[in-house]
Amino acid sequence: MLCNVCSRPLDVAQYSEDGNYKSCPKCSTDNGQEHVFYHCDYFGYTDHRITENNPEGIQSWCPPCRGRASSTSANGTLCSQINR
Repeated sequence: MLCNVCSRPLDVAQYSEDGNYKSCPKCSTDNGQEHVFYHCDYFGYTDHRITENNPEGIQSWCPPCRGRASSTSANGTLCSQINR
């Protein structure tokens, strides 16, 4: 399924132009219309996720989608609202 705003796959993480926000693939797919972004620091980082394509080791999914936080704590910003 593609985002109605940027036409990119909802199940693939996207970054804002400034690199400060990242979309959660699960939240975006659950939304079904557009990407749902959070500040990159919200995702958390781990050495176990460091790769050539992910040199910082940022987590793929947001904490609630990983079962690490209450889903009510997440206030995502939609693709239509993010500075892309």
